[in-house]
Amino acid sequence: MARVSVFLAVPLMLAVIGNACVLAAEPNKTGELHEQIDQLFEADTLVPPIAPADDAEFLRRAMLDLHGIIPSADDARAFLSDPSPTKRTELIDRLLASPRYARHFATTFDVLWLERKQEKNIKSQDWYDYLYHSFHDGKPYDQLVREILSGDDTQEATRPTLKFYYARTVEPHALTRDIGRLFFGMDMQCNQCHDSPIVDDYKIGDYYGLYAFVSRTFLYQDKKKVPSLGEKAEGEANFKSVFTGESADKVVPRLPRGPALVEPVVLKGEEYAVKPGKDVKPIPKFSRRTALAERGVDGSTEMFDRNAVNRLWAHLMGRGLVHPLELHHPDNPPSHPEVLDLLAQEFREHGCDVRYLLREIALTRTYARACELPNPQSLNAAAIAQRSEVCQRDLDALEKQAPAANDEHAARRLKTLIKAKRKSLEESQLAADYLSVANTDAKQAEIKWELLVKFWEDRGDVVLLKPLSPESLALSVLQATGAVDSAQEKIRVSFQSKKPKEWTAAEPADRPRVEAMFVEKLTYTQFNSNLQQFIGMYGDAPGSDFGANLNQALFFGNAGVVEGLLKPVPGNLTDRLSKLSDPQAVADELYLSVFGRRPTKDDESAVAKFLKDRQDRAAAIQELTWSLMSSNEFRFNH
Repeated sequence: MARVSVFLAVPLMLAVIGNACVLAAEPNKTGELHEQIDQLFEADTLVPPIAPADDAEFLRRAMLDLHGIIPSADDARAFLSDPSPTKRTELIDRLLASPRYARHFATTFDVLWLERKQEKNIKSQDWYDYLYHSFHDGKPYDQLVREILSGDDTQEATRPTLKFYYARTVEPHALTRDIGRLFFGMDMQCNQCHDSPIVDDYKIGDYYGLYAFVSRTFLYQDKKKVPSLGEKAEGEANFKSVFTGESADKVVPRLPRGPALVEPVVLKGEEYAVKPGKDVKPIPKFSRRTALAERGVDGSTEMFDRNAVNRLWAHLMGRGLVHPLELHHPDNPPSHPEVLDLLAQEFREHGCDVRYLLREIALTRTYARACELPNPQSLNAAAIAQRSEVCQRDLDALEKQAPAANDEHAARRLKTLIKAKRKSLEESQLAADYLSVANTDAKQAEIKWELLVKFWEDRGDVVLLKPLSPESLALSVLQATGAVDSAQEKIRVSFQSKKPKEWTAAEPADRPRVEAMFVEKLTYTQFNSNLQQFIGMYGDAPGSDFGANLNQALFFGNAGVVEGLLKPVPGNLTDRLSKLSDPQAVADELYLSVFGRRPTKDDESAVAKFLKDRQDRAAAIQELTWSLMSSNEFRFNH
């Protein structure tokens, strides 16, 4: 993949934010968003050039990121043999238009927002279907979150959104913590009791400003014990710090880094549209929860958009521009501040369109880099020295502006940029340190190179290995072994013999889409039990570091679900392989099916050697298939 080159000084412009003057790289505003991203990203790193990912690596990466499944052997053959220079763009567009995209992102956001919490008041399938159709229909992200936060049970179409509240037992503090983390990128758990001792920017007042939006919400049950969300018209948020004694009464609702809510004046005794009473759910004339849903997503606070695009970037890149994802604050600046600014701005201007943003990121050279480390010999001493000089000059200019920052937003922004620029200087110093010993002290050179590579990995400046999620691992095993293709072929045959009413009612031009939706849905449903077994074994908390354990190894090596998929049945992988007599043909089909690439000469030799003189060839083929699916190459997205 066309990776970053060694960059010299880039054009700089003065950008005024409030009264704070900051220096920022200037992208070509006339270019597509993906071109602007690359200009900004490549101007802010010293990573030497790395070759572009080859077609097989790009295909597998894109399919796992956008569909949550590896390509089939037929998909791989078709893509690898396609000579079109635009085939990668066409691939991304095709993946985003497929119902598999909606399925994968419904799964992704289900895990993100519910964090595998169990909740029974709303059927899981209803919640999942709501997410699926939201992504399939291209519902704007701000509208999706507005519906979830509003918790409106009066509309059947949005009633499944109550699952977000029910999964937290409608407990105001649990809701405050998770709304802050998941929708605004701020983990303020400590601030329930005091200002954060770790993050200077997270204050107890910020926490209770958000808490005040949901503190009046409660779980209501009618005479039949049917739950719904209730809300009172009274009740104020108060706090007192356990450390400093700082306190406040009647805290006004306020979004993180946003303005305080101005509530309408309601006469005493007229606070309710429906007054509380026995077996009567109260409905206030003014709903703070509804205000949160409306104001939280309308751009009143920059944190909503920045958190959204940072999570989408992390989904594709394996790491956020701000990382950890839930710690947006000036002392943890974005690795590439101008890229985050650009993404947030374009996301809002394009109607919070998730597909649009994913497409633009996936079309960048940055996304399409090969998953390999750069060559140390490619470091350019002159470029490093020049970049260090430019960064120092920029930093000096920023620090001189600090006293002029006369508002909270400008001061926070300036501090963020100063911290980010110091990180860029640190990169230059690490690179210079390596070059100072590269030709004189091999041991020290190795140590300093590792430090520099670790810095690049922490910034996401090189392509990172991403462990497959439990769902993607299960679906990829099913795909590799041929179970998905076999199931879909049977479903298509059944579909042709008995078409559903939705297909009949559709316009002729829309019928292929309807058929694809049905085939995809029935396929997913058929394999749900397999998915649940993988989720039960591999389903760690979202965002936790990857770490295989003994139970997982035993499951993959001995569990009936994997063993059953390896047994030859008509049309599956091991059945196809058993009918091939040429070891080279076996290797080709095997590697295309499991890895989405053609085998190397060494791979072909290893397969031929393994099969030679084996009496039980069927068993040998199953062992070969299992060994490839057990490898790191299969277990990770790269």
